Amino acid sequence: MTATASCPDGVRGQGAASPAAGSGTSDDTGRAQALAQAVGDEEFNAAYSDIFGTMIDGYTPGRVALCVTDVARGRLLAQAAKRAHPAVDLNRLDILACRYSERALQAAVRGLMAHRAPTIAGFPVYQIGPATDHSCIELQTSQAGSASTALRRYLTSQLGGIAFTVVKGEQPVG
Repeated sequence: MTATASCPDGVRGQGAASPAAGSGTSDDTGRAQALAQAVGDEEFNAAYSDIFGTMIDGYTPGRVALCVTDVARGRLLAQAAKRAHPAVDLNRLDILACRYSERALQAAVRGLMAHRAPTIAGFPVYQIGPATDHSCIELQTSQAGSASTALRRYLTSQLGGIAFTVVKGEQPVG
């Protein structure tokens, strides 16, 4: 179990293996998946839900990244997983810092989308949710929305200090 700077960006979270995951042995992959399952079982534990950001199984072959807002409490979460599943190998776990918890970001997204059509400040919302590294909320919208200072002002006023990015996205098909 090691602690490093921050949760990696540009990889899939919550149990989704990265392309690099295929380069480990099946034994490594199986052990990492067992560890991810054990840690994931603690995700909704009230003692840790306020710090849990995301988990990335296989971001490095045979390893699991646990991204939390408080690394010391992340270690306690890992120990709880070990107590519940004694066979898991915590030496395969990297505890990484992230800026926001999943709970905080999802609550912010729900607040933005409550009682609204699929628009914010008059611009379409193609996709909205936590960034993969839990550093902000990412909003995909139209070209006009991505360039709008009014949309950015509105998001700033509604998010209570939570960081966000606004990018041009593609309207979902179907």
